[in-house]
Amino acid sequence: MGRRSLKRVDCLRHELKALRFMLEQAESFRGAARADFPARHDFQCEESQAIYDAIAGAQSAEDARRALLDLSLDGVDVESFLNLSGSHYHAYPALVRERGEAIRQGKIKVEAA
Repeated sequence: MGRRSLKRVDCLRHELKALRFMLEQAESFRGAARADFPARHDFQCEESQAIYDAIAGAQSAEDARRALLDLSLDGVDVESFLNLSGSHYHAYPALVRERGEAIRQGKIKVEAA
């Protein structure tokens, strides 16, 4: 089987859904269940990594929301991101973790455009 490719916009879209779920589950993300969530290196897009850092570095979901509002990210409307409900994105953290591993193994390539 050859290497598959994934458009960057699709990668970002899926990563944002995973991050929105992670923000919704902020207490679990900081607790023992952290292993259930993707690691920073599983996120391929710089914008996603910046959001991940804001969530991971915050003491609470509210602190993370405030930190996110201070971010200026190309291609991401942070206010819209924060207005979404992340509860129905429960499958996306596993998808990001699986894709991150496949990308590191060279099984998937993220297209630049």
